[in-house]
Amino acid sequence: MPVHASFNAFRAVLGVSIAAGAAPTAGALPATVPALGALPTAAAALLDSGPGIGDQLPGPILATAVRGHLPSFREVGVTYVLVFMNSSDAPSRQALPVMDGLAQRFGKKVGVVAISDEPVSVLREFASSPDWAPKLGFVMAADPLRNSLQTVFGRGSWPTLPAAFVVRGGVVQWRGAPVDLGEVVPEVVEERWDLAAAKRAAEQQRLWEAQMARIDDLAKDGRYDEALRALDSSCDSALPAQKQTCAGRRFSLLLGAKRVPDALKVGEEILRAPANLKQPAGIAWTIANVIPGDPDALAFALRAAQQSDRALKGRDPMVGAILARVQWLSGHRSEAAETARRALAVADSPDLRNALREDLRVYAPAAKDAGLPGKPGQK
Repeated sequence: MPVHASFNAFRAVLGVSIAAGAAPTAGALPATVPALGALPTAAAALLDSGPGIGDQLPGPILATAVRGHLPSFREVGVTYVLVFMNSSDAPSRQALPVMDGLAQRFGKKVGVVAISDEPVSVLREFASSPDWAPKLGFVMAADPLRNSLQTVFGRGSWPTLPAAFVVRGGVVQWRGAPVDLGEVVPEVVEERWDLAAAKRAAEQQRLWEAQMARIDDLAKDGRYDEALRALDSSCDSALPAQKQTCAGRRFSLLLGAKRVPDALKVGEEILRAPANLKQPAGIAWTIANVIPGDPDALAFALRAAQQSDRALKGRDPMVGAILARVQWLSGHRSEAAETARRALAVADSPDLRNALREDLRVYAPAAKDAGLPGKPGQK
């Protein structure tokens, strides 16, 4: 089956991290396989520019609000969430429900602000669209000249978006990918946040990401054996949270090296003890992207996606989308349509809904062929 357009849509929607063992998502799937093992904060940690944890947030933050009013970020007793984003970017849109959830949960205790580098008219149209307006219960502002972004990150900076900061008392408490805000903000609001420990963790993460970047570079050059040895060395001394990503990275490196049997052995280990309920589906998604015509890999991918789907009681739309794709590639045509419809019924993201509708245009006609065997990938 040719790659359908929604395959690219799902690349943007699903993110990179579930194959590695971290919760999705914080960025589009990259072109190279090794990057699939990255932690969700890897793309947006941005530890090399702008204020670090424990530093004052630079100011003033100036932008044109299209929803609500821009705060001072200095009010006593208020925790601020500041996210730099772009509404045309899928990872940025994925952050919006997280931000809305925090705004709804904490009310006036948390000031949530999203600043986009788009023109005012573009952001205003986005913020008033029927799909997104109900999910934007916080301040949104446009900064097309990137003045506020450069105030925070420094002149000439072009950081990867989205990028999030948690600020209290004018001091940066945390920075990273917006998908991780749900774990951090409650701790800061309820004054359980250990700033010193957060600084140590950020430095450890910086060192880890430098090691992983070197491994990715080796893999991009086709030096997979060296990359695997470097990964083993890094994982031997990794922290528990980092160790959770090692199996997923090893799986992706082996797949990139076309050592499919070895990759599937690692995959079986992951299925026996996944880092979280979605990791098996993440592995299935990797296979569907990289080797969709390999029968043994597809059989494994189907089991992996089914494992996540069962564990989540069929209620996770992204996992359902992955399972439907693997079912289709495996020749289970009517099942793919049924699974995609189920995923669409529970999808709460406009991006994911649109991608599922697009895939259903391919899957639904196949429902007429229920029971026909078909070859993997055959229409």
